[in-house]
Amino acid sequence: MRGLPAHVHGEAVRKALVEARPAGASLAQLCRSTRRTPSQVWTGIKFLRRVAVKEGLPPVTHSRSEGFQLSEDPEIWVAYERAIFMTELHRITNVITGIIAPHARRQPSDEWVRLVLEQLGGVKATLEVLTRMER
Repeated sequence: MRGLPAHVHGEAVRKALVEARPAGASLAQLCRSTRRTPSQVWTGIKFLRRVAVKEGLPPVTHSRSEGFQLSEDPEIWVAYERAIFMTELHRITNVITGIIAPHARRQPSDEWVRLVLEQLGGVKATLEVLTRMER
């Protein structure tokens, strides 16, 4: 199945996820049920995520407990979105504390580093709000 276009892998993954409903499927399960490699399954998932709105599909979500899902439940969508925001919050925090802050301390008058700290500070604040917001 090498060389197949992304939409072919996407359709195979979509069918497997629809069959698994309401449960999800792990990457290994998707590989077995679609007879594709992990790379091909990921290609299919990425394709589905790109075309979800146009195709009228729910988002492809993932959790450790349920695996990948094509769920119609908005609570699952929100939980996945919050998890993504939490991951990005940790990434931005690590960039600020591990890279940008030492730069700022060594060159406090550097216009670039001041701009980066201001902008990333705003992103960090937004992500903090999104991860704490109640539905």
